[in-house]
Amino acid sequence: MINMPKENNIKLIVTDLDGTFLNENSSISDYNKKVFQSLMKKGIEIILSTGRPFNGMKRYKNMIENDNHSIVFNGAVIADTNGNFIYNKVMDSSTSKSICALYNKYDVYLHVYSGGRYIVSEPDFYYKRYIEREKITDAIVGLDNVNDFEFSKMVFIGDRDKLEKLQDEIRNNFNVHTSFSHTNFLEVLAYGINKGNALEWLCNKKRIKREEVIAFGDNYNDIEMIEYAGIGVAVKNAEEEVKRKADYICLTNNEDGVGRFLEDFFSLK
Repeated sequence: MINMPKENNIKLIVTDLDGTFLNENSSISDYNKKVFQSLMKKGIEIILSTGRPFNGMKRYKNMIENDNHSIVFNGAVIADTNGNFIYNKVMDSSTSKSICALYNKYDVYLHVYSGGRYIVSEPDFYYKRYIEREKITDAIVGLDNVNDFEFSKMVFIGDRDKLEKLQDEIRNNFNVHTSFSHTNFLEVLAYGINKGNALEWLCNKKRIKREEVIAFGDNYNDIEMIEYAGIGVAVKNAEEEVKRKADYICLTNNEDGVGRFLEDFFSLK
């Protein structure tokens, strides 16, 4: 466990969104918003880090009035405040094609992100909910519409037992990074790509040391980010493995765990 640095040494806070900073209604509470805005006024940088594409998370960035970079696609992409990619690590096209061919075998859905295009195998429940909630208008249905297999991210959606078998087959045959971001979401990225490596790249660019970073997360795709940060914090509703990797455990996402931890840490009261 890393020794806790003094609070005035912290320069950057990075947090996952779904299941961590957002509550069960996929909303930012007024409390969490107030805490983040107070910290930004103190000169502390805030980075939102998510598996979502930029267009799927920018409203949250706008809600807290944050004009900083964002880590999206689970670390495959870092975008500037306008959504321009300053870091983009895509999958090898031949590997992506081969992995795509597996989705029918396991009776699961597949969502892919290619060159700014969001393409789904069919209009499943998660797709319908996502485009309605985020007001996405340019999604494409049908993998026959894929013309560039250099994906930023692939997401298989289905029953957990099927996804775990699929994950085993992918790991045994392909040199890629896989992780669960949700019980029913298996995500596939280029090898070596994760939120932690993206955070390290961004911190190096900003000349911020890992000891000057606090990271919050709840799921397997947050582990590398939590391990990289000087202070890694898991929300109480996090997966057990994530909690074991963290330095601290805060309240749940529905109890404003991120904001409460930071309010205590920085003595904001």
